[in-house]
Amino acid sequence: MTYETVLQRPQVNRNEANQRNLNLPQMLMDLREEDPVFGRRINIRSVDRGESIASPEDLKRKMYMLMQGQVHLVCTNNEGRRLVIATLEPGAIFGEGALNNPGEANVFAEAASDVTVWSVPASEARNLTIQYPILGWGMLQTYGKRLMQVENNLEDVAYKKLPERLASLLVELSNQANGLIQGVSHQALADRLGTYRETVSAILRDFKRQDLVELGYRRINIVDAEALKDIAGIWEW
Repeated sequence: MTYETVLQRPQVNRNEANQRNLNLPQMLMDLREEDPVFGRRINIRSVDRGESIASPEDLKRKMYMLMQGQVHLVCTNNEGRRLVIATLEPGAIFGEGALNNPGEANVFAEAASDVTVWSVPASEARNLTIQYPILGWGMLQTYGKRLMQVENNLEDVAYKKLPERLASLLVELSNQANGLIQGVSHQALADRLGTYRETVSAILRDFKRQDLVELGYRRINIVDAEALKDIAGIWEW
């Protein structure tokens, strides 16, 4: 394989992705196998659910490629309260270091599930995004999705009360887990909604009294999904 072919292939894959919605992690895996130079530049790491992936300083110094699992971007205030500002899916490329951006001092990345993540130092990331256009494309996709999440969250905060927002989050999580949400604490739900754990617990107890959910230790079984959708204002046509 020639050097020119290596450079051109990411551009070809990017165009194919636009046309066929191909899997970005698989495209990166293919690139790693076909281009040893690219493979030698990345660091591969597995992180268990709930563990930290990158501190605020790490996000300034490295670019990350999420290959498997989900990642929460979390910010904290001076009182230590947490807020999940974005949830990243496989294929996300994040870390302000690649853009020579100082980033946000209080944002860090945490594993929302067991994850596999690749990283490269900022000193190499900027050159890599130029050499391999697929990385720049993936980063733009990630920032677009993050912006959409922020806009949706702002709209929910402005127009929906907490029971509606919690019902919507439960519907979203149950769709990913076939009706049984496991391993998610009340605090984790509160972090997603930007509120207190006690408030979430009180609303969940009310949902239980209405026979909408069954509650256990880090387990929520959705009993009446349609009623939760009505509360959340989710209508299917």
